[in-house]
Amino acid sequence: MHIRRVLLSTLLAVWLSVGALAGRAAAEEMTFTVVNVEYQGSKLWLPATLVVKKGTKVTLKLINNVPADPAQHGFAIPAYNIAEIVNRGETKTVTFVADKSGVFQTICQLHPAHVGGELVVLE
Repeated sequence: MHIRRVLLSTLLAVWLSVGALAGRAAAEEMTFTVVNVEYQGSKLWLPATLVVKKGTKVTLKLINNVPADPAQHGFAIPAYNIAEIVNRGETKTVTFVADKSGVFQTICQLHPAHVGGELVVLE
């Protein structure tokens, strides 16, 4: 049941992201709020899937809302050399240009067992 809900939220995020791209034929900048939550003991960043076009300036507003310890969680996109540590209740902003197309893993570099996601960069 838990995996089904995560998959449904991921599909919804992809659908909404693709819809946003369709409405912006020449999208050059996109901003996402990505929130770290705990659901039935699993920690994950939502939306889990971010979709942008190659060349887009991407701004991620990272918020750690996990109430349980540990108080710090990571958000990393290794392919883009992004690795942030976000304290509970804190907001961090990351900006980068999606300059290579493909599907890139997003992870918590501090806690590898936590549920990861993906950055999809369309050509």
